[in-house]
Amino acid sequence: MPPAPDSTLLSTLPARALLGRLLAVRISLTGGWAAGIIWLHWGLGIRMPLAPMIAVLALMTLFALFTAWRLRLDAPATQMEFLAHLLADLTAFAVLVFFSGGATNPFVSLMLVPLVIAAISLRPRWVWLLAAVAGGYYAVLLFVYHPLAVADPVAASRMHLGGMWFNFLVSAGLIAFFVTRMQAALRVRDLELSSMREKQLRDERIVALGTQAALAAHELATPLATIQTTAHELAGEFANDPDIGADCRLLEKQAQACKAILTRLAARAQDGAPVAQPLDAWLNSVIERWQVLRPGAQITAKLPSDPRDFLPPDGLEQAIMNVLNNAADAAPAPVEFGAAVDATALVIEITDRGPGFTPEQKAQAGRVLFSGKPGRGWGMGLALTHATLERLGGSLTLTERDGGGTRVRIRLPWSPSQ
Repeated sequence: MPPAPDSTLLSTLPARALLGRLLAVRISLTGGWAAGIIWLHWGLGIRMPLAPMIAVLALMTLFALFTAWRLRLDAPATQMEFLAHLLADLTAFAVLVFFSGGATNPFVSLMLVPLVIAAISLRPRWVWLLAAVAGGYYAVLLFVYHPLAVADPVAASRMHLGGMWFNFLVSAGLIAFFVTRMQAALRVRDLELSSMREKQLRDERIVALGTQAALAAHELATPLATIQTTAHELAGEFANDPDIGADCRLLEKQAQACKAILTRLAARAQDGAPVAQPLDAWLNSVIERWQVLRPGAQITAKLPSDPRDFLPPDGLEQAIMNVLNNAADAAPAPVEFGAAVDATALVIEITDRGPGFTPEQKAQAGRVLFSGKPGRGWGMGLALTHATLERLGGSLTLTERDGGGTRVRIRLPWSPSQ
């Protein structure tokens, strides 16, 4: 039976989230010790063994600099590495307490801070190990330490009580800082995992749909060829009847368009390299192909005059057509199509005069499969478009138009060569 996965913070958060917080605690304690030594030695005249204490503080500073350099690597932190950091901090703290009164030092209970951090970050066996080490240090400091040279017992008692109060504030602040930051990091990670699971479910549905589409395309090739041939023959037979003849020619064009779509699908399946072409010519061809598929729809286009070569990524044309189909389904008014190029991206805007979206629909648009109208519109097409643009590094945004309707903005990273 496989072992259960770790449920510690270290198994769910990156090194930066844990070692970074621990580094902040280490820097705070080092600065606090330095300030305390200065205050006692020069402020109150209590002579401290400066040489060994400054040496320990220097080592802690070097260790903090090493940790900051290690964080720049952004490599995963292991349980043993994090335990080594906590043991080093605990040992340095015990040595400083040894030179400043041992167990009589009111700040000795700060040795619990590494233990609290370990309890929420490491496996139980390492927590118990650290607890044993901390207990051992405390036991030694009860009997072996460098006493503070305080001649007045009343002053010593007051200093001890004041130190205990300040120690409580520092301990509470450090523990609250670490725990609350870890909780915030966990919430962020939970949101990221939820988003990843949602994206995985959506991608699985799209992959399943793609498999079914490939099978359907294979099976549709023969009946489409039959329809095209029959429509051509009927168009010739009813050439003298304008109504029937026109319908037959329209049917033939629709069959040709469907056959062209299947041909492009087959070419993509064979990993055929896309062909670069002028951007304005490619946009015009997309609109023309859509008009063949939707002869009853009206469109007004405002296209840039840009002859620079554009290599259309796989799926972009279908993504645009999905949005055009949804816009045409939304309202009988003409669909407005616009495109522009800035320094880093190709921006395409498609607008309609339909009923628009509710706030709930905007929140889930492109993430889950839904439809704003029964049986058609803004469902699978929008989800496919969103997934395609996400894969290409682009984005799709929905906004409301003044006077009613929806504006769909497609932004695709593109840095054309001059």
